[in-house]
Amino acid sequence: MTPEETGKAYDTITHLWTRAEFNSENGISAYQKALSFLPDATPKNCDTASSESVDGGYALDIGCGCTNRFVPIIESAGLTYEGIDISKDMLAIATSHLPSHTFYCTDVCTFTLPKHYSLISAWDSFWHIPLAQQEHLLKKLMNHLTDDGVLLFSCGGTDGSGQHTNNVMGPEVYYASLGLHRYIEILMEAGGFVRHVEFDQHPELHTIIIVQKKAGQKRAVQQKSDKSTAN
Repeated sequence: MTPEETGKAYDTITHLWTRAEFNSENGISAYQKALSFLPDATPKNCDTASSESVDGGYALDIGCGCTNRFVPIIESAGLTYEGIDISKDMLAIATSHLPSHTFYCTDVCTFTLPKHYSLISAWDSFWHIPLAQQEHLLKKLMNHLTDDGVLLFSCGGTDGSGQHTNNVMGPEVYYASLGLHRYIEILMEAGGFVRHVEFDQHPELHTIIIVQKKAGQKRAVQQKSDKSTAN
């Protein structure tokens, strides 16, 4: 399936996230942990966080969906929130509640990211990226982190790579994973310092990865690459 087809599938199931019984706490603890790695992180009580933009850097939420549940905790850390999703109906709901915020309705794989971000997240969305595009996208996201910026995403923590579709949610939806070890290799090669890996729904393979872009780490990787090229 293409990302556009995945977006159309999600257009038909927005009700799964707007129903009263949806677990709005899903993913919150992962964001708290990721934000704790930011320099001088002093998150406030997200219940009292302002909805206005603040001057502490930017955050990009990939596959943001319609709930806006991560906005308060991100803004409580002093970051300006931006969301991106390929489902136009999901974004229509999100923007109706936060009309002053920035949302992009597009395919993140082909989208030119407009700035560098202190936090980039992809909660329960990265696995919808076509398998052949996942490595390139990870490298692009790492390149668009600020120094000491943090990347958080959940993925299928499989041993090897694979892809499939299923219709558990109703419409057919695509899923793919490069495999946990390959994800870690790519992120480290891109100058990332792995801060946290967790199988948070064991025995399911739902996996959280948190990586920080360290300036010194990136320089060491580049120097090693330059030396290898020279030889």
